[in-house]
Amino acid sequence: MSDQGESASLEPTVIPTKSISSTSIDADALKVVRRLQRFGHTAYLVGGCVRDLMLKRTPKDFDVVTSARPAQVRKLFRNCRLIGRRFRLAHIHFRGKIIETATFRGQADNQDGSLLIRSDNVFGTESEDAKRRDFTVNALFYDPVEKLIIDYVGGLEDLVERTLRFIGSPEVRVQEDPVRMLRAVKFAARLGFTIEADTWQAIIDFREELLKSAPPRILEEILRMLRSGAAEKSFRLMWESGLLGVVLPEVACYLSRSILRDEERDPGAGLWSYLKALDKDARDMETNAVLMAALLIHPVEDAVHGHCADEYGLKTKSGATGEIALEMLRNMVARIRLPKKDVERIQQLLVSQRKLLALRRNYPLPRNLMRRAYFPEALDLFEIGVRATRKGRRVLNRLRGAFRQRAFSHRKNSKPGKKARGRIRKKTSSSSIRRGKKVKKDLSSVPKKKPPSE
Repeated sequence: MSDQGESASLEPTVIPTKSISSTSIDADALKVVRRLQRFGHTAYLVGGCVRDLMLKRTPKDFDVVTSARPAQVRKLFRNCRLIGRRFRLAHIHFRGKIIETATFRGQADNQDGSLLIRSDNVFGTESEDAKRRDFTVNALFYDPVEKLIIDYVGGLEDLVERTLRFIGSPEVRVQEDPVRMLRAVKFAARLGFTIEADTWQAIIDFREELLKSAPPRILEEILRMLRSGAAEKSFRLMWESGLLGVVLPEVACYLSRSILRDEERDPGAGLWSYLKALDKDARDMETNAVLMAALLIHPVEDAVHGHCADEYGLKTKSGATGEIALEMLRNMVARIRLPKKDVERIQQLLVSQRKLLALRRNYPLPRNLMRRAYFPEALDLFEIGVRATRKGRRVLNRLRGAFRQRAFSHRKNSKPGKKARGRIRKKTSSSSIRRGKKVKKDLSSVPKKKPPSE
């Protein structure tokens, strides 16, 4: 197999295209490109938006790349803010969205001799910028004014073959930024692409490099996978590559214990069914706590009922769901910087599921649980379980109905709002004024005392 990233010529492949309609491009992104070009700068749409437009998918957002330096971009747009240290970017603000605009980058020069990129503010040419990106299909430029696709790295060919390939040496690319391994899994799962053989092998060989990445970036990619609509396939690829054991050893332990749970036919069936149900859900409406609880509910239950907390790396001797969940979550705080505000909520959600799952059709409703602030999220997690197991639909409907009725009654019996109270005060004030006028009128009929003569 040839290395397309290294053999690519300095001269790009430029292809006129009529397959991308102007109506499918964000109007504000188009405005940014046109304004930059009008002032003499090179400017293109770049990255995932170009890839999705070519695949006839709806881009989630639109990014712009330009020859203009960040300070020059700021001068052209009053609504521009410069952000970032490691990677200096211009954020051009429009109503309800941001058009991210980056300057062409060159290859970063690390002073410590390592491959890991810690600073990425070296400016370069458009060909250098294309070759320093992660995947060939993400390195396509599109000029929406001239309607041209510019390809320096063979991305068009991989797009046709539906192949995900690192640009250049895969071993180098994953060590420069280990989070690229998670991105490869996410894109392959979401787009239905095949990961090229050398790229896949580099992910397997260098998976431990992920521990060098910033933990918040790892957590961000995990949450994106859970919201991608391809969570099941993403986590299957992570399990097969060994990435899951690095970033989420709790989930990897649950899957490795499948044989002990007599799940030879479909190892980890409970977890996969939850993720499959999540893929069919309105994922953007779910909180991070609900997503992480859906991922952890089976490892926690396995540690509780399997009496194997030590296999999960837990020191607690308690068999209580809450205690085991809390220690498991604390380990995740140290590894991927799971926010502490989410830790308590995830623990509450996991404990609540035992009560909800134990309910039967004619059982009394858990009124005390329904008064908790986290109950709506607990219902969301319970609904994911209902879709996954196809059991408990009547109980879920009963809980939803009772909760809506309780919320309606609470609003009906609540105190009047500010406007109502304002009207009451106004009425009281007017009556007082009227009474005051009446008193004044009565007093005016009383003859005034003459002042004493001097």
